[in-house]
Amino acid sequence: MKAAVFQSGGGIGVLTQQQPEPGPGQVRLGITAAGICGSDLHIKHGALGDPAGIQPGHEIAGIVDAVGDGVSITTGTHVAVEPIVACNSCHFCYTARGNLCADHEFIGIALPGGLTEYILVPEGLLYRLPQNLNKSSAALSEPMAVCVRGARIAQVGIGDRVAIIGAGSIGLLSILAAKQAGAGEVLITARHPHQQELALALGADKVFQSAEHLLSEIGDQHADIVIETVGGEGNTLDEAVRITRSGGRISVLGLFQGSPAIPGMAFFQKELTIAASNCYSRESTLSDFYLGTQLATQHADLITPLVTHTFSLDEVDQAFAVAEDKSTRSIKVQIHY
Repeated sequence: MKAAVFQSGGGIGVLTQQQPEPGPGQVRLGITAAGICGSDLHIKHGALGDPAGIQPGHEIAGIVDAVGDGVSITTGTHVAVEPIVACNSCHFCYTARGNLCADHEFIGIALPGGLTEYILVPEGLLYRLPQNLNKSSAALSEPMAVCVRGARIAQVGIGDRVAIIGAGSIGLLSILAAKQAGAGEVLITARHPHQQELALALGADKVFQSAEHLLSEIGDQHADIVIETVGGEGNTLDEAVRITRSGGRISVLGLFQGSPAIPGMAFFQKELTIAASNCYSRESTLSDFYLGTQLATQHADLITPLVTHTFSLDEVDQAFAVAEDKSTRSIKVQIHY
């Protein structure tokens, strides 16, 4: 079988590997679609050191191809994969927060990821999907789960006015997550016309080209909650503090490099609460990932246009290049099989 693997220095190539056989409790998936995430781009550029040998891909949809002993799911089942393999024996695992387990392994980093033809996954990480769900939306289940977690961490409730910073795939999907949680109004910053069009199609009440445009229209006491989705090396935490009303909350989904600045005086005077949101967890009655699959299924027609580019596995190097080059108008790039 073929698999995409990072090379030393950040290149990525397609290698031939032996097709794996499932052991007890394991399932072999035939991959149908796998997305390229911003974190994959960070890894490619050395965020975790030399990426050589890492097989990326954690936004995974597939079909059960073979099962090991003790597995109840049947071949032919369509699924999405929650890519956190936790130890199941620490405090965080006992409290259903495997995302915080110190010994967890992440599919697509420590474990082989979904940019391959076949992958082995523990049965407990699989979420069933309708057979007629298109593969693009199916593989958006994982980023949708991230957005569900972000809205939960922010405690979005009925009638809340939510502002989202950034209109990449996480920002855009956060519109649906906020609305599902009860938000009465959702505003979003989106730099580019194609992002602005998608934001409105997904249900944003108003779109602004920048945080400054948003502030100039609504002021700094309108948004109950701000969801930051950009990260990187930007100043979006500064923007979030300025946008959020006094006593409000900020949820941080963006992965920052370095130590982003926070305007201390405004943060203090407004008495704000800020919380990071790390992937997804299971401490609620319905897990973040389950809700992510439900939203991806319910809104499949709305979210499919977020997948702006698709490539074959043999074209993975080109796929990463397009994902990095925003002049291509890319939002979500996926590998399809």
